[in-house]
Amino acid sequence: MAPPTPHLAVRGSDGTFLLRGPPSCQESPAFQKDEQQGKYVAFSSDGSLFGWCNGSQVSVIKVSTGDLVKSFDLPKTSALEFSPLNRVLATWQQYTKTQDNPQGEANLQMWDLQTGACIKAFYQKKVTGWCPSWADDESIAVRNVNNELHFFENNNFETIANKLHLQKVSEFALSPGSQPSKVAVYVPGSKGAPSFVRLYQYPNFGGPTSALANKSFFKADKVAMLWNKKGTAVLVTASTEVDKTGASYYGEQTLHYVATNGESAVVQLPKNGPIYDVSWNPNSSEFCVVYGFMPAKATVFNNKCESVFDFGTGPRNAAFYSPQGHILVLAGFGNLRGQMEVWDVKKYKQVSKPQAEDTTHFFWCPDGEHIATATCSPRLRVSNGFKIWHYTGTVLYKHETPSNKELWEVLWQPFPSGAFPENPVKYQASPSELGSTEAKPAQAYRPPALRNKPQTASSKLHEEEPPQNMKPGAAGEKQISKAALKNQKKREAKKAAKQENKPDEAPPPVADSAPASHVTSSCGDPETDKKIKNLKKKLKAIDELKEQQAAGKVMQKNQLEKMQKEAQLLKELEDLELGLHPRHHCLSPLHLNGHGAHRYTVRPNQLTRTSIMPVKKKRKSSGSEDPSIRKCKITSYCRTQTPGRLVNPDDQFSSKKCLAWFYEYAGSDDIVGPESMEKFCEDIGVEPENIVMLVLAWKLEATNMGFFTKEEWLKGMTSLHCDCTERLQGKLDYMRSLLNDPVVFKNIYRYAFDFARDKDQRSLDMDTAKTMLALLLGRTWPLFPVFNQFLEQSKYKVMNKDQWYNVLEFSRTVNTDLSNYDEDGAWPVMLDEFVEWNKARIAL
Repeated sequence: MAPPTPHLAVRGSDGTFLLRGPPSCQESPAFQKDEQQGKYVAFSSDGSLFGWCNGSQVSVIKVSTGDLVKSFDLPKTSALEFSPLNRVLATWQQYTKTQDNPQGEANLQMWDLQTGACIKAFYQKKVTGWCPSWADDESIAVRNVNNELHFFENNNFETIANKLHLQKVSEFALSPGSQPSKVAVYVPGSKGAPSFVRLYQYPNFGGPTSALANKSFFKADKVAMLWNKKGTAVLVTASTEVDKTGASYYGEQTLHYVATNGESAVVQLPKNGPIYDVSWNPNSSEFCVVYGFMPAKATVFNNKCESVFDFGTGPRNAAFYSPQGHILVLAGFGNLRGQMEVWDVKKYKQVSKPQAEDTTHFFWCPDGEHIATATCSPRLRVSNGFKIWHYTGTVLYKHETPSNKELWEVLWQPFPSGAFPENPVKYQASPSELGSTEAKPAQAYRPPALRNKPQTASSKLHEEEPPQNMKPGAAGEKQISKAALKNQKKREAKKAAKQENKPDEAPPPVADSAPASHVTSSCGDPETDKKIKNLKKKLKAIDELKEQQAAGKVMQKNQLEKMQKEAQLLKELEDLELGLHPRHHCLSPLHLNGHGAHRYTVRPNQLTRTSIMPVKKKRKSSGSEDPSIRKCKITSYCRTQTPGRLVNPDDQFSSKKCLAWFYEYAGSDDIVGPESMEKFCEDIGVEPENIVMLVLAWKLEATNMGFFTKEEWLKGMTSLHCDCTERLQGKLDYMRSLLNDPVVFKNIYRYAFDFARDKDQRSLDMDTAKTMLALLLGRTWPLFPVFNQFLEQSKYKVMNKDQWYNVLEFSRTVNTDLSNYDEDGAWPVMLDEFVEWNKARIAL
């Protein structure tokens, strides 16, 4: 059976019509062109129905026959949408109110497509997010209403089946795919608290502890959330309105991966700059990101956020996977020239490179063989029209809108998954009378004075990076990093020098091409092995920074300082190895270069001295600073320069180092703010919402959530005996253990009230109170989910200090069945009401 022919809906100032796709590319005989100016067009999700509004009415027809299904007298409708199973038609019109009707009319209407009756009408003032989101089987529908998500079941819009209440929830995204449905919600940060995205599974909404996954971040004024087709993970693009570094006019973006199994990660993008586009492959196993200052990079990542393929740099700002997921188009539209790169995803081989200038819209045809590009108003009011292409670069159909008319929209008819098979990718251009528009190689502008001279690298405006499979050495051997290549050349030079100096000796063994840092060793002392491993990890990170700098990435101040520490770290590693291996019994390939020679330069007297006995450790006097102690940076250990001598982290503490550590994060106002706090949490390996951060704030006696002052930092870190990141990391387990002490936990709990409240308020607002209670009691108090549910439906908007203190006492003394609750006790009224509410709930 031949596959169906997709239709293309075309809407413009001269009316609305349906065009049959390739190979015929003719107007559909089943649909008579509507000459009135169309306001909106939409297909149902399976493509069987087509609806449009023309300023007089809303009409719905069957695409295959053109038969009218329903017609609605809704002349003001400006948007419409079908439910997934075609049971409901949602229509929206501008919200208006008059003196006679100050409340206005309900402008979001839900229509039964079987009977034509209005099921329900809602007030929806904004066009953004106007339409409810349905699950694929229409078992639930979701709307965002006043910081709440309202859930309706089985298209019964008269009854709210469930609610998810979060403070200032501004965005949500319902997962596609099979049941159970998941929903991703975004809550912007406030009062120094971070923004966060949480994933819930319907209908389990019992507070933060019931969330499937949670990801928080400070740098987020708005987000865009994109689920994969299977509904197992969501990509979150977080954006700020202003880039405080001044690198970009359009703000700053970060990309986060959050999965329903609880995993989350920041997608590391090697090039600085904006994130232009993010696209999931329909197979849900990988995604493509277009990012970085122009020329932009494009990279495919897997579900572990590891780079799968790097397309290099080019003039691009969008990525489009074919419906079958076997072809990827990278394109540069808008203010770019319309260059498209068509790639075979399985072989990562470029198929074609056509060019569609002035394109404003791009669409894949459901058959995975054809695409449509369009130039529409109001983005461009000249040269309006559209083209249908084969992905090999040939134009099969071209429609030019008359100069006195405008094209507003084109839209492919969708089809269910599996309606079109995945055909083998073709590399030879398909025949066409209109030919191809293969992009011509762009020639960089050269001033007249340079045109008759050989081109040099300095005459280029930017460095061009080829795709991964076109880089030198990529065809016949595994690609290695620039740092590894540099180390390999050094080993070869050492080998040549040794052969020249010792011609009579046997040639040394051939060096391994792999970087030395990938080999592991053990010397029997776990503490020593750990420190050596950390030093090598830092050296590897410096190599990666050098590679990024060579690729054109702009380095931050802290990154440049880290790179400057390479010689220091190499010396520390040399000293440590010499001191801990006096007879070299523990030396492994990690400590040798590829030719059997020691990796570092060693003075003979050093080797003799350390091979007999390590240098004895001398304790410094209590009133002086040891000049041999190096400055402790965020990623460095505290150690002396003397070969073979180690510094016990518990013996030395430097206020000077602690202050320098503070200024790694603090600004000119001597305070660590929310944005720097995120970097601080990342360095110590702790999420901002982790309870250990509350314990640390308690230790520092911090007064404002999300801020550490210099005085708080110095006083608290001195008490913890921490003057660098590694020492604080070593204290994390200790701080967590404090929560097991009832007396200490009580102090932390009471501290949390003043820490989290607004300083101009005596009470804690209820949303913040619920969040803090979930953090402190959510995992230890069995009744917390019930108590949290009580707070959500209660009339209480704030929680005072007496109520806060008594909640802890209640959780410690009252049984989970409330059998020992004393109604005549001195409990706050809130807890009396909770007990009565819970008994009534159980009785039902």
